[in-house]
Amino acid sequence: MTRVPLLPPALVVVGILLLVPWAAVFAEDAVSATVGGEPIHAREVDALLDEALRRHKVDAAAMPELRRRLLEELIARRLVLAYAERTGTGAGREQIDEAVGALRAQLERAGTTLEAHLAEQGQTAAELRRELAWTLTWRKYLERYLTDARLKAHFDSHRRSFDGTELDVSQILLRPADESPKARSQAVEQARAIREQVLSGKTTFAEAARRHSQAPSARDGGRLGPIGRRGPMTEPFTAAAFELREGALSPPVVTEHGVHLIRCDAVRPGNRTWTDVREALSTALARELLERLARYERRFTKVRVAGRNDE
Repeated sequence: MTRVPLLPPALVVVGILLLVPWAAVFAEDAVSATVGGEPIHAREVDALLDEALRRHKVDAAAMPELRRRLLEELIARRLVLAYAERTGTGAGREQIDEAVGALRAQLERAGTTLEAHLAEQGQTAAELRRELAWTLTWRKYLERYLTDARLKAHFDSHRRSFDGTELDVSQILLRPADESPKARSQAVEQARAIREQVLSGKTTFAEAARRHSQAPSARDGGRLGPIGRRGPMTEPFTAAAFELREGALSPPVVTEHGVHLIRCDAVRPGNRTWTDVREALSTALARELLERLARYERRFTKVRVAGRNDE
């Protein structure tokens, strides 16, 4: 899914807001989900997707899974804001007023007005205030949560993910026949069956990769070579790989590229300390906090996703 960055000071955040295509975000369009009755529009997902595509090249076949993950990101953010509003722990009216005032002043220095900017972007004043409420609230939470003690403890508990360790890995990749949930489920079941054949000794991993894998590495028995915790593979793939001990074979792992079986062939330990990787630790803990608060708030705030009945 998309990582949550550490947020900059409020005035820098205001500057960032000027660069975001909010007209696309808040325009009237199809509703992808509702959180506490508040809609998340499809174009909000499109805005995050555009941002992701500016940073990374993504295969067309990977788009549906990426969109799903970005929608989950937006849902989590809305849930955290609902938590903040319900508990009175978010940004206050005065803070939001100050941020609006800073934006107004910045626009006037640029020769325009806040009202003209909102009209150009197709955004209402209320929508701007909600976005600022999220930004300021999240920064407030992170300032309390990202302590040195917590960063060091997280490093000690997940050392291999942060100390520069590399893994030699192999994979078997199965691509669903189409973009439907049924096709993805069938690919997962096929991957489970292949895994059982490998674990039972009926075939070797390399033979199974050459026979079934739809990745270029199939011709080499699935071997990918070394990967780090921050790349070059996608986050779901890498996270699953770094949970494996040497020689272990993962259960099916679903990413935007398909369904993977991952084998850890070798571990190459790193030597970085927690202070060397403070930024990466902060990003990981920010994600942990987002998911924890969103999960908790689901007890109190109803989430509905278009086309799904599991919420």
